[in-house]
Amino acid sequence: MKPRAQRHARVAREKFTLWQQGALIAAIIIAVALVYLPALQGDFVWDDFLLITGNPLLQNVSGLREIWSGGRTADYFPLTNTVFWIEYHLFGGNATGYHVVNILLHTANALLVWRLLVRLNIPGAWLAGLIFGVQPIHVASVAWISELKNLLAMFFALLSVLCFLELNDKPLRNSATAYVASLVFFALALLSKTQVVFLPVVILLCAWWRDKNLDGRKATHNIRRDVMRISPFFLIAIVLGLVTMWFQNRGIGEEAIVIGSLPRRVVNAAMAIWWYAAHLFAPVRLMAIYPNWRFDSPRLLEWLPLIALIVVLVGLWYRRNRGTRGAFFAVACFIVALLPTVGLVRMAYVRSGTLVADHFQYFADVSLLALFSAGVAYAWSQRQRAIQIATAAIVTLLIGAMGTYAFSRAEVYRNEETLWPDNLSKNPDAWQAHIMMAQRRFKEERYAEAASHAARAAELKPELADIHNQLGLAYCRLERFEEGIAEYRKALQLKEAKPSTARSPAVAKIRTNLANALAVTAERLTEPGSTVPEEARHRYEEAIRQYEEALEIDPQQPAIHRNLGMLLVQLGRYDEAIPHLRATLRIVPNEPTARELLDAIESGRR
Repeated sequence: MKPRAQRHARVAREKFTLWQQGALIAAIIIAVALVYLPALQGDFVWDDFLLITGNPLLQNVSGLREIWSGGRTADYFPLTNTVFWIEYHLFGGNATGYHVVNILLHTANALLVWRLLVRLNIPGAWLAGLIFGVQPIHVASVAWISELKNLLAMFFALLSVLCFLELNDKPLRNSATAYVASLVFFALALLSKTQVVFLPVVILLCAWWRDKNLDGRKATHNIRRDVMRISPFFLIAIVLGLVTMWFQNRGIGEEAIVIGSLPRRVVNAAMAIWWYAAHLFAPVRLMAIYPNWRFDSPRLLEWLPLIALIVVLVGLWYRRNRGTRGAFFAVACFIVALLPTVGLVRMAYVRSGTLVADHFQYFADVSLLALFSAGVAYAWSQRQRAIQIATAAIVTLLIGAMGTYAFSRAEVYRNEETLWPDNLSKNPDAWQAHIMMAQRRFKEERYAEAASHAARAAELKPELADIHNQLGLAYCRLERFEEGIAEYRKALQLKEAKPSTARSPAVAKIRTNLANALAVTAERLTEPGSTVPEEARHRYEEAIRQYEEALEIDPQQPAIHRNLGMLLVQLGRYDEAIPHLRATLRIVPNEPTARELLDAIESGRR
């Protein structure tokens, strides 16, 4: 008896004529384009404002130096940020151009997935590429402009694997070229997004799969040779991985991000892997921010997913020569690709309270999609008309359903007004969604709604000072000044409790907001033409002190100088007001309020 892998080898290769190849390529391109049509009308959302529209590093050539030096970046993705820099100078504030680039890269990735699986002699390769292109869970990586880093890293990672697999099929000189190209593409992938540190292990698994038909001695020799070849990849991955961890820790600072004890992290990692697998095959109720996970000590039953995962892996490995080699290969690649994101190490994203996100599984999905597509190809190869009809019908329905849902998810990512209400309808406890809505409503001068969202965010994430500051702003716009002052004080207390944030520009803003509120309430306590009450006097003095302390932190902020100058003029302390009004005009020469007050003081003294 021949092994099952050999008996079904006839379905492993896909051979198409030139026109068939062109038609299949066109089918993937058209399918992806149709699915992401709504994204072309999309705007900037979420981190896009921080990374693109509000990023000063994108505005001039000197910013490129800082992008690569990493002096002012939260993460070290210099290649992605360089592409953002180019896009910013090409498209400016027009989001359509950015979306076109993302869609083109995703289309290229779908085609490269097909090409890689063909290179590995995996049946159903084209179907896997098509599903990868229209899978709804990938919308977060495509329709969200910030996730260019996913698309770019995947593009270079796939090229790296393809080049590495060409080594044995090339003459010596061409083999060296392919090796260098593979190494360079891997470095480019890491510089796009360091999540691809897993790639050397995946390359070794691909090499192991490629040599499946060799005898034991030859296969062992090839594995040893490939391990030697891949060692520089591991070195680069370790170095850039450590660099990214340093950047992450610098960005997190002293913020408390709870990931739990080691047992909890291991348990959560296993549950996350099962969660990602489930959402790949049943992508329902997708959202930008998922409900919170547990980070306390694991309960006894919570170990079951880890035990099940180990049993599956061991079982597939044990029976690898009896038909489960492909399944082991797929599952192992899936797990390895997810390991950097499942909470084993601290990462900034966990500050949201959840461990999982759609864009984290963009790299891992290829292997399980390949396994599914190989199963479809095997069913089709049975040559029984009824089975083929049923297979074609089921696959067509599945792709149609996925494409339709992906289309609707792309519409959700159209702007902030569609993204966050969708998220809150599915996860009303997403504090980030509440604070984003609070900021949006505040800009629209819908202050009651802004206060409602900010208050809920403060309940869910009370340790974040910026949320209390936003809530204070909303309360003051509603003329609920005492509540606003209380929120500003909470924000200051939280900021000043940590040395890293005690003297930050954010503290200067909060002090200014507090001073503004104190000055307004002091004025309201004072009757026109009467003596200033003691409470009002205390508030005026504290407002002046808050302005002065804000200026110690940010002395070049014209608004603080202007507001302090205005208050001092109101109190008749003209000599103290003049330096601040002049400082305002030195920074902003045409500031009308400062000019008017200064002219009034000088004319009154003539």
